[in-house]
Amino acid sequence: MILTLAVRSLLAHPIRSAVLAAGFGAGVAVMAILLGVAEVVLEQAKSPELAGGGDVLLTGVDGSVTAARALFGGALRSPTLGPRVVAASPWRRATLYLLTPQGPRPIRSRGGIPSRERGLRDAETSDQPGWSDTTADRVWFSPDAGDVRP
Repeated sequence: MILTLAVRSLLAHPIRSAVLAAGFGAGVAVMAILLGVAEVVLEQAKSPELAGGGDVLLTGVDGSVTAARALFGGALRSPTLGPRVVAASPWRRATLYLLTPQGPRPIRSRGGIPSRERGLRDAETSDQPGWSDTTADRVWFSPDAGDVRP
């Protein structure tokens, strides 16, 4: 009974049936193309030639000094990563308060190590030749072996 109704409906409305069949065919063709493209993209993403080669931003939850020193003193100097590191710079964000006659105003600020920021081509430090590293700055990117926990 259902088959008879389906056949009668298709024969009674041939244009609608042809458009419906073409729509289903186009939908199946698009899905096949998308699956093929997705497979190629996934294959290329796993390619060793494409691994790395970009900027990496590492952040910590608490801004731990020990973790940053371990990273700069150990991981970034390792035989695996050391030759691939072009530039690295620690920096920290904080909210400072500017005292004005109208009251304190919060200011979002960021601080880093001048020589390392220049290595990253930071626009703020590149034209400030007077900004130089302090002894405290050097501890960040050249920590003593005893200061870094294994």
